[in-house]
Amino acid sequence: MKAEIITIGNELLETGHVDSNSAFIGERLTLLGASVTRATTVPDDPELIRKAIENGIAEADVVVVTGGLGPTADDRTRQAIARVLGKKLVLDEAVLATVRAHFERRGLPMPESNLSQAMVPEGARALENRAGTAPGLLLEHEKTLVFVLPGVPVEMKAMLENYVGPYLEGRGLKRLTAERLLRTTGVPESVLSQRIGGIAKRLARIDLAYLPRVTGVDIRITGRGDTLKKANVAAESAQERLANELGDCVYARGEESLEQVVGYLLVMKDKTVSVAESCTAGRLGWTLTKTPGSSDYFVGGMIAYSNELKKRLLGVKAGILKEHGAVSAETARAMALGVKTKTRSGYGIGVTGIAGPGGGSDERPVGLVYIAVSGIRGEKVREFRFAGGRDSVREQACQAALDVLRRVLLNLPGAPDVP
Repeated sequence: MKAEIITIGNELLETGHVDSNSAFIGERLTLLGASVTRATTVPDDPELIRKAIENGIAEADVVVVTGGLGPTADDRTRQAIARVLGKKLVLDEAVLATVRAHFERRGLPMPESNLSQAMVPEGARALENRAGTAPGLLLEHEKTLVFVLPGVPVEMKAMLENYVGPYLEGRGLKRLTAERLLRTTGVPESVLSQRIGGIAKRLARIDLAYLPRVTGVDIRITGRGDTLKKANVAAESAQERLANELGDCVYARGEESLEQVVGYLLVMKDKTVSVAESCTAGRLGWTLTKTPGSSDYFVGGMIAYSNELKKRLLGVKAGILKEHGAVSAETARAMALGVKTKTRSGYGIGVTGIAGPGGGSDERPVGLVYIAVSGIRGEKVREFRFAGGRDSVREQACQAALDVLRRVLLNLPGAPDVP
């Protein structure tokens, strides 16, 4: 079964906005066994919406459309669908009652503009939206199924799981694929591909996708089979083999974040951690506390930008700062030891560097970061040279600090002292 995805909205084509809906829908349709052949994004232009829907209906068995179902003047998806199918828009009293009840529960009168959300093409089935006011739509045109869902991600995801998946399965489309995930950090995508490329080619019924991020590369493994059981077996076997080949750069076999993994290890070892941050400005502490229950192992932290605070709060000696500078292995080591001692935690992390865009030199370029971990066996320090802008350097530094701690906790290689 061929499937196409159409996302609608001016905001999706503007700088700073990411079309996460397409990725989510594509993943779910693939897991259902459909073949996603195209994903198209169009602005809130009636003619462009119409053309995209016409193309989808002409070439696919299933078309999933998101966006343009709101109550404002730029929400034009209903009109475009009706025009393509040659249908009139008619008032659906049941939908109107649902929309009105949504506002009544909040103690508000329904704005007149929301009446448009109860207008549906003749013959369309309205899909209840339990998270918002815009109902979804299901239409069938000749041999093509058309699902029209709200563009708000939380609403779209709920309706995709509650309606689209079960409906397609009821039409004979079965889940014949299974996915597994490997999460890595510290190794570029090209190196990962080189290390496992030969093995991947020999794996039967397996597709790999490399998903690079600033903080690392995820490897998505999709197993295929005549049955869901066979697909799961293929994916599981491939995950095990590839993880063994990649070794300790894999920090999770699943969706866990690095901060979750580190938190789990600290709990298992009954240890705590504190942080001393310069260039990351509190971001490392924030990252560690994103995980619920982090108060069991995170003691606290200190943000020390100035040398004076490094000396007064963390006990960094003036001689270290004068001889080696604030951005140095020696200062990072002293910061880690200082915060561990002050907070009486099991481990201390010290981070100092140059996030940019200014402040760099030939000897100490922008992106230079020193990360130290102080623990029961002394201090470990690593030097990193990150690329990218200020936020990117900070994000990479936080991930690297967590990975250094992970390696210390597991007694892995990769956290050597910097001379």
